[in-house]
Amino acid sequence: MSDTTLVNLATVGSDELQAMPVAVFTSALESMSGDAIARFRRMRKLSATHRQALEKFLVEHPDKRPGQQDVSDSKGDKKSPPKKARSTETGIVMEGLLRLIAWWEGMDTDDVARAKGVARRKKKKKTKKAKAPVAVQPKTVVQPAVAAAAPEAPEALVLGRIDIIQKLWGEGFSLPGGPEFAVKLVRPLAFEKDGLYLDLAPGLGGAMRAVAKTFGVTVKGLETDAQLAAAGHEMSVQAGVAATAPVLARPDGFSAEDFAPEGQYAAIFMRETLFAVEDRAAMLAHVGRALREGGSLMFTDFVLARDEIDDDMLVVWQNAEAAPVFPWTEAKYRETLESQHYNIDRIDDLTAEYLPLIHAGWRHFHDCLQNAKLPPETAAMLMREGNAWLARSRALETGMLRLLHVHALRRPAGIETGTPTEEERGIDAELVDAAT
Repeated sequence: MSDTTLVNLATVGSDELQAMPVAVFTSALESMSGDAIARFRRMRKLSATHRQALEKFLVEHPDKRPGQQDVSDSKGDKKSPPKKARSTETGIVMEGLLRLIAWWEGMDTDDVARAKGVARRKKKKKTKKAKAPVAVQPKTVVQPAVAAAAPEAPEALVLGRIDIIQKLWGEGFSLPGGPEFAVKLVRPLAFEKDGLYLDLAPGLGGAMRAVAKTFGVTVKGLETDAQLAAAGHEMSVQAGVAATAPVLARPDGFSAEDFAPEGQYAAIFMRETLFAVEDRAAMLAHVGRALREGGSLMFTDFVLARDEIDDDMLVVWQNAEAAPVFPWTEAKYRETLESQHYNIDRIDDLTAEYLPLIHAGWRHFHDCLQNAKLPPETAAMLMREGNAWLARSRALETGMLRLLHVHALRRPAGIETGTPTEEERGIDAELVDAAT
């Protein structure tokens, strides 16, 4: 930890934070914005030493307080703060946005409104009705009443990982868009009642259940996240579709048996998962062998606009993901698919449609938490999930990261284009050796 500029207080573990020297802690604060410091102080439990160091830092650096702006010009001279825009009263939508920003930044909603030059809507005070005169009654002896017990404080709302995911994206869903978006993605496919369909990234299974119901087919899901798989399959059982939309756990990855019977699948789906698969070419080759002639591979994935991660927002996104990422470009996908005997039917850029779906999910989640009190463990889990999606959103907004929707068809036997893959050349060599 000698290079203090590399310390990110928002992501260090609790034990590491507790053992961190005050000098390193203070140096890390210098690289954070005022809003980030406010969010950090709200979400993390600090030792007395660190708490004192933080308060001292804020006294010495008033510009690091949330909502403060640097009012020095380029020469270091103080200048008057910029004039605020004329205050306007909020509507219902603006009020919701103010609360979302305040929650996300760890600030008071009134402070956010003042920083934005917006006047919050005033709540109407209820006028008390005048009481009618009461006739005086003779005094009677009344036994002392037992004091009413004080109302108990509401218990903290404990949300597990599965709960948080569903409050973000909808019941049974672990990605943005809901059933409408899921069905839209696969609608170009020609579904057959007795066709074999496989989803290699079903999450909680909401998308595959929507597809199975809409097109009257059976879709088998293989999920590498055991927790998501268990919850997703239970949801299929509860919905009475365990036979037509089962979610099976594959925590150790896929095997050849998962793609059997070879050459028989009508379509295989994947959503926002390939970017985290290091040996992408091998994965696509396994899928290709499972598809029948003319079978469809349909997937969405995050791709780079250029060959290298050379943008600050991309670096932030890469570090915010829970697992290592290995994003490709569109050109790399085209080259690999064509070399593995796929015909590319379409590649669409869904970035502009996807971003509002992310934002809608977080707005809905914020509304659900308006009256909730989260325990520290739930809040920490929420912030980890939030950091990942915030990083994805910002990278997508720059245009350096894109969400592509790809539909490719397995080329019929005897129609070969492109050069053989290294794996195929190895198989050919083994066949020749066996023949000789």
